[in-house]
Amino acid sequence: MKRLVLLAVVGMVLLFSSGCNSTKYLVKGPSVDTSIPFAEKMEHFDIPKVEVTYPTIYFDGHLWRDRVAELVASAKDYVIISSFLASSSEDLEYLYNLIAEKAKSGVRIYFVVDGTGAFDMTETRFHLIPLKFLRDSGVHLLEYNPLSVSRMVGVTKLMFRDHRKFLIVDGKNLALGGMNLNYISIGADGDDLQRDTMYEFSSPQLCTVMLDGFVSWWNEQTWDTVKREDFSVDYDFGKGEEHYTAWFVDQYPLSNKLAGFYGSLLTEAKSSVKTLPFLPFFDQNLLSVFRQTGKRGVDVQMMIPFDSRVSNRKGIEYMTKDLLSMQIDLRMEQESKTSQQLLHEKLMIIDSRYVVIGSTNLNYRSFTLAFEMSLVIDCPSFAMEMEKHFDKIFGDSLPVTVEQADKWRSFESWPRYAFGIIGG
Repeated sequence: MKRLVLLAVVGMVLLFSSGCNSTKYLVKGPSVDTSIPFAEKMEHFDIPKVEVTYPTIYFDGHLWRDRVAELVASAKDYVIISSFLASSSEDLEYLYNLIAEKAKSGVRIYFVVDGTGAFDMTETRFHLIPLKFLRDSGVHLLEYNPLSVSRMVGVTKLMFRDHRKFLIVDGKNLALGGMNLNYISIGADGDDLQRDTMYEFSSPQLCTVMLDGFVSWWNEQTWDTVKREDFSVDYDFGKGEEHYTAWFVDQYPLSNKLAGFYGSLLTEAKSSVKTLPFLPFFDQNLLSVFRQTGKRGVDVQMMIPFDSRVSNRKGIEYMTKDLLSMQIDLRMEQESKTSQQLLHEKLMIIDSRYVVIGSTNLNYRSFTLAFEMSLVIDCPSFAMEMEKHFDKIFGDSLPVTVEQADKWRSFESWPRYAFGIIGG
């Protein structure tokens, strides 16, 4: 506990002494100006508009694992994979052997993992096989910002993490969402398998934007540089399907994009906001934007997942007193057989029209210290499908009471809360 207290205090001092507040546009600036159209706000924050098809939705990690294997097997030219936590295990041996074999056959495989992967504290740690062996097969494996003693000199930058999860195959198939490529996300059986989502699209426009960002980012990280022209896009793929307007955020640490994005969306809300926030460690601006949204008469529903990991759960419980100050319909999932499977999903639905998906957690760390991806799709039919999904989860939860929040606000839980702010 003493180590946790020290780490939390040092981390928060370093973070807030930097003077950077990347969440301010949640509550001020053009994002909250009701005279500016939403599309103009997105232009202001350099958030591109794209056209996407209705997504294929994967609510089950095993189905997504099998689909990844299918897409990798079909690759002719290149595969790009980014996964915050990625590791092999007995259950994933087939998938990672397939990736290695495709690289040996001449398909270019670019695989990005975050440097915290070896410190995975979920059930994965008992099954974890590091991915360094993939390099022997020709896979371009990049570990972002690995944790090491030599990097402690730049301790603030060491807090930056790459939290994105996406897949691009041959400039045709692309997917993004919340699933990692590790045991607990796509390999486990029973209670160990997380509940999460991935979304697959046909969208040459989104593919182009994502490739532009990937090549630039990749070349900043490694001497193994690539050229944008070496990654083609099939502009005829999905041409006959109906497309919907969307906006895509590729967030980088200390950027204000996510704040402008969510601030604009919540200002746009007229009737309802439904959201599943994972690890909801809010700063004052996040608290304020939801409080202001509710005060306008918007029905805001928020459901916090049950987390069987004691440290995370105690930190979130400590936070609930602040979350109740938003005066929204705040609920928490109850401990049950279902909730033993951690709900890792990130979702927001606005006015039964806009659906926000991606890797972004609704918390200070994602908005400030991480590379993240978020996509909002303007599609009422997609919103209707996701509302049914949300309503089922929300209906099985119970309101958080003032009495509970007061009880959970204990000094011994503060270090877990403080660590959640910087590391959640």
